[in-house]
Amino acid sequence: MGNVRRTMYVLAAIILGLFVLSVAGLNSAQAGNSEGNTAANISNNGLAVAQDGFIYYLDQVGDIYAGGNEKVHKMEAQAMSPLLLGDDEAWDLNISGEWLYYSNWSDRHRLYKMRTDGSEKTSIGDDPVSNLSLAGDWAIYVKWTNTTGGGDNNIYKVSLAPGKQLPIRLNNDATENLNVTGGWLFYVNASDGHKPYKIRPDGTGRTQITADPVIFMVAADGWLYYSNFADGGKLYKVAADGTGRTKLSDDKPSFINVYRGYIYYTNGSDRHALYRMKTDGTGRKLLCNMDAGPLPINIVGGFIYYNQLFIKPD
Repeated sequence: MGNVRRTMYVLAAIILGLFVLSVAGLNSAQAGNSEGNTAANISNNGLAVAQDGFIYYLDQVGDIYAGGNEKVHKMEAQAMSPLLLGDDEAWDLNISGEWLYYSNWSDRHRLYKMRTDGSEKTSIGDDPVSNLSLAGDWAIYVKWTNTTGGGDNNIYKVSLAPGKQLPIRLNNDATENLNVTGGWLFYVNASDGHKPYKIRPDGTGRTQITADPVIFMVAADGWLYYSNFADGGKLYKVAADGTGRTKLSDDKPSFINVYRGYIYYTNGSDRHALYRMKTDGTGRKLLCNMDAGPLPINIVGGFIYYNQLFIKPD
């Protein structure tokens, strides 16, 4: 039944003008970031990153109902099948040179690295990490907990230099949706009504950007794109300096990504179907509806990685 449903999804997407590839059928990929990952991808759980003609991504191994989980795979351009790099359940994939960095859910969410061939797996620190990003020689992350007090889920950074390194705390806010881009750390401050804030990588310049309470947010190209809880979760944007606040759509996004002038989002107003529109709010278009519920959206090498499929928009 699962194969039949997947075939129906692919046919539906093709009818909508999309080119859909299964993981095993991916035959082209552009180089992605040379370091880290995009802030928008990390906000979407960091499921994929690209570099030098390879895509590294998380894909389900085993039956989800029997304890299957997301493990790191590697796909080369022109390859016919992916390579499984390890047994860890991973999130928040980042890449720098010959190393992959990730939050290892198989080991208390601790920060790990391994080479891009899967060798030399190494634990970097003891903190449970989420929203992991790289910035130069630093890893920046939220120290993850199950609680939401002001002393929990704070932003930390740790040097990637060899040897034991002590993490440095950068704020005291309960932090969600951490986005590292443009020399700033943007985040949703759960200690202040889930309003969007920014802070510099050295911990200075802490500033509230807008008074809107935010459900989900990504930062891209000097703007924040978010679902505004004060307006029923509808899609808004605001500049990183707090100006230009604009309602873009009455759609209610669950996940958002931004790539080359387009916003991609799962639309809670339409059964969480995958949509896109231009960053000025025009050109709204349904891409596909897999009846899969709200799912994260990653974009690498010009492909949308969504619901374990690589999709090439027209």
